[in-house]
Amino acid sequence: MKETTCCKNKCIFCFIDQLPGNLRPSLYVKDDDYLLSYMYGNFITLTNLSGKDIKKIIKYRLEPLYVSVHSLDPGLRSIIFGNKDHLRGLSNLKILDDANIKTNIQIVLVSGLNDGRNLVETLNGLISDYKNIISIGIVPVGITRYNKCQILKPFSYEETNYTIDIVDDFNRNYYNARRQKKVFLSDEFYIMAERDFPSYKSYGDLCQIENGIGKSADFLYRVRTSIKELSRNLHLFSHYRQKSLIVSSEYGAAVLEKAFEDIAKGVCVHEPGKSITAARILTVYNNFLGGNVKVTGLLSGTDIICSLRKIDTSKYDNIFIPDSIFNSEGFTIDNLSRDNIMESCNNIFLVDEGGESFIRCITGAGI
Repeated sequence: MKETTCCKNKCIFCFIDQLPGNLRPSLYVKDDDYLLSYMYGNFITLTNLSGKDIKKIIKYRLEPLYVSVHSLDPGLRSIIFGNKDHLRGLSNLKILDDANIKTNIQIVLVSGLNDGRNLVETLNGLISDYKNIISIGIVPVGITRYNKCQILKPFSYEETNYTIDIVDDFNRNYYNARRQKKVFLSDEFYIMAERDFPSYKSYGDLCQIENGIGKSADFLYRVRTSIKELSRNLHLFSHYRQKSLIVSSEYGAAVLEKAFEDIAKGVCVHEPGKSITAARILTVYNNFLGGNVKVTGLLSGTDIICSLRKIDTSKYDNIFIPDSIFNSEGFTIDNLSRDNIMESCNNIFLVDEGGESFIRCITGAGI
């Protein structure tokens, strides 16, 4: 069994370096392994690939790979990667691209560093020089309260809107072979900019959904699809008036609010004045990591339990908590187990984050 190849870069925004101490050891593993990229979609930098590695990738067609590029500018890459061999990553990407190995690219965007004009230059260079890129995903830098790098700062409202405009302009000119856009922004940008998400269809194959790109559009699309079936069977839920509490993060709550708006519109079209749910959203703030970390998957069990203890949970018949807070072994980022969460108060149900599951929960069909 091949040992995991570890990262030799010292990226200024490395999320692992921004974690608190005393967490489980697996959270501090910095992998940069092409096999994990191929099998699980982990992003790699290609800076540590050997000639032998490249030959294996090409011979066995290990694709698509998920590659972090961040910038094509040598000076900026030196700052971002903190590795004198950072250009090796671009050289290896070119070799693989010439061998028709397909890739999905990630750009972690840092306000005032690789955004704006440099982002445009990076996108232009990737599209013109590399012919086997499936998608380019852009995500905002994650900053926790443990960050010690002064360069990092969260995006402002104006900056997020400007970034969206840049990507929209770029996508008007560049498409893939199926006339679909190739450059995508993560959902956080649209939430921060207070804009609607792009259409579900515009995300194509959702090839970077695990990177938070198109996840919200997919969720809302499935909610709207479920509403059609729900509206045809309103009589089944007309007597369902159990009170439900849905636990979510700051960004997750923003998406859930849009879902409730869609449900209200969809139901009222068929039966004006009809309501099919008595649900409330509990927004949990990430005090464990702090900073600009507002996604649901990184909520700590401690923050969730503390938030529940601040309210009268006895008022609710059902409390729904997304199972995305757990890793594959059933632990939260602060190492609380499923049992720890379930035992924190009565009537807790763990649910997945799919739109269909959401509809089942608020109508009682999934209890």
